[in-house]
Amino acid sequence: MSQNDFMKFFDPDLAKNLSGFNGFPLDINAFTENQRKNFQAFTEAGQQAMEGIQAIVQKQSELMSQMTEDNSAIAHEIMADGTPEQKIAKQADLMKKNYEKSIANMKEISDMLGKSNQEATDIINKRVTASLTEV
Repeated sequence: MSQNDFMKFFDPDLAKNLSGFNGFPLDINAFTENQRKNFQAFTEAGQQAMEGIQAIVQKQSELMSQMTEDNSAIAHEIMADGTPEQKIAKQADLMKKNYEKSIANMKEISDMLGKSNQEATDIINKRVTASLTEV
């Protein structure tokens, strides 16, 4: 069987290719429709996952830009007039705020990732449930 014969076997008319088999224990039309729906569900789940990744990358880019601006502001504030004690206190306060903001940003990205994964998983779970019902 050549590769072309193999590809022809799996064309949309799979039922026509198998029509010569007498007593075939499987409804080929239902089987091919089931497989089409499975493929569609995996495609949708992959698309959902890709959209989630794109949103996360966009958010990370925004956060990196904001972090650069924040670090520049911190440097300017630390270099401002004041006693060494005031500068150390100001630096500690700015670092604390920056740390808290970083933790909040990481949580937001983690939540975005979790939501994206859940949405993709939901698509697959719905298809599995429907597929078992169809069987």
